[in-house]
Amino acid sequence: MLFSIDEDAGTRIVGWIMPDNPSSTPHVAVFTGGQMRKVVRATVLRPLLREQGLHETGICGFVVDQHAVADLQDMADLELYDEATNIRIYRRRPPTAKADLKLFRLETRVVPQSALNEPFQDLFHMAFTRLERMPEEAVRSILGIAFSPSIFCAGRLYFRTYEPLLRDRGFKCSVLVRDPFEELAEQLLALRWAVKTPNLAYSVLSETYRPLVESLGKADLTEMADLEIWLGALTPFERSLLASPLARLLTCRSSDENLEAAAVEQALQTLADMDVVGHFNAVETYWDTLRAVLEIDLPPLPALTFSKQVGELEARVREWPAAQDLIAADVQIFADLGEAIRRADEVTDEAAVEPAPA
Repeated sequence: MLFSIDEDAGTRIVGWIMPDNPSSTPHVAVFTGGQMRKVVRATVLRPLLREQGLHETGICGFVVDQHAVADLQDMADLELYDEATNIRIYRRRPPTAKADLKLFRLETRVVPQSALNEPFQDLFHMAFTRLERMPEEAVRSILGIAFSPSIFCAGRLYFRTYEPLLRDRGFKCSVLVRDPFEELAEQLLALRWAVKTPNLAYSVLSETYRPLVESLGKADLTEMADLEIWLGALTPFERSLLASPLARLLTCRSSDENLEAAAVEQALQTLADMDVVGHFNAVETYWDTLRAVLEIDLPPLPALTFSKQVGELEARVREWPAAQDLIAADVQIFADLGEAIRRADEVTDEAAVEPAPA
C-alpha cells in the first residue's frame, strides 16, 4: 500500500492511496476524537498509476470535503486511515508538534519498550511505531512522506534495507542497544507464552517466529532449565531465527539472510554512522544525547518497565554455553559499544577539568 496527501486546505483534503490489490478501490476512514465519522470512497482518476500498471483503473484519488464531513474545517484532531489496512495516512498537525525534523528509532526488542516512543507522539506531526508489522511498501511510503517535515518512526526493521531511503529523506537515526542476554531471555519467555496462548501470540511476535513456537510446543518444558536443552537441539534454520538478533538487524536485509563472518565489524560501522546510539546501561545519557542532537525540548525520560521474570531467566541464560554461542556476535557488539562509550566519557571528563589556557 502506497499513499500521499496532496493538500489540506481546511475545507478539503486531497490525496491518493494505491492498495495492495490492484483491482480494488481504496476507502478512507475519517476519525476525530478517536471516533470514526465517515468512510470516503476514492473517486478520482490518477492516470499515472494506471499507465504504469500499478492499478487496474487508476481510481485511487480521494477528496474529503464538507460534503462528506460537514464541520471538516473545525476538526483540529482529524485523522485519516486507509480502511483496508488500518494504517494512519494523515493527521492534522497538533499544536504540540514543535519538531521540524525526521527521526527514526530502530527498535531492537521483540517486546518493544513503547514508553520510549510516547514522548515523540505529540512532538511530531506524523508519528508511526511498530513499522515491522506493516508491509514493506507501506513502510517505504511512510518514510517517503513529502507533505510534512515533521516525522517520527520506530520499528524493528532490518536497517540496511531502509538506510538508503532514510538518508535520502533526511532522517536522523537512533538506537538504544540492549544487553543481548536480557533480550534472549525475553525472547524465550515470549516464545513460551506463545506456546500457551497461540491466539494472542502474533499480536506481539511476527510470523517469522512461528517455526520456533511450533518447535518449542513439542519440547518438554517442565523446568526453566529445559529451555537450555531446547536451545542446544535447534536446527540450523531455527538457530538462525534467534542468532544474534542485533547483528542481524544492523547488517542483514531480511530474515532469510545469514550473518557474515564480519558481522560484528559491519554492525559497529553501522552504529558509528547513526546519529545517536545509546547503551541500555546508560539510558539517561542516551536520552540527554537525543535532546542535544535533535535540539528539541524532550520531556524527562519516561519510566521504563522491567520484568522480574526476564531478569531471573537472564541470570541463568548467561551461564548456558548454548546461549553464549547463539548470541556471540551480539555479546561482542554490546561489549565494544560499552567500551567506546566509556572512552568517550573519559575524554569528556578530561576536557571538563582541563584548565583554560592563560
